[in-house]
Amino acid sequence: MEAHRVHVVAAVLRDRAGRVLLARRPPGGPHGGLWEFPGGKVEPGETPREALAREILEELGVEVVVGGRVAAVDHDYPHLAIRLDAYACRLARGEPRGVDGQAVAWVRPRDLPALALPAADRPIAIRLARDDGP
Repeated sequence: MEAHRVHVVAAVLRDRAGRVLLARRPPGGPHGGLWEFPGGKVEPGETPREALAREILEELGVEVVVGGRVAAVDHDYPHLAIRLDAYACRLARGEPRGVDGQAVAWVRPRDLPALALPAADRPIAIRLARDDGP
């Protein structure tokens, strides 16, 4: 029997230079200290786009316009099975900051695969780097 998959969403938020925003997970918890595309769980009654807009406001203190899905990843961690949908996002209001003190960084797409990322985020990073060109 297949384990229940938790539906999570992530933002591919770019600045004017084409860099992508990443957030660093707090130490201690699952994937502590790793860089990730910001986002979180889809709650009951939410659409994935609504969940992503809510999570980005909660985590980064900014409003975003959520665009089209750019990637979908199914990944089984030892502790959790997830479905990760990544969406292109555009900043609508505010300047991203780690609301809970987490580090944030703007990263060139070609540099994404070299970072320490959770396994589910890695295929998205590789795709963005490939699309960025040499």
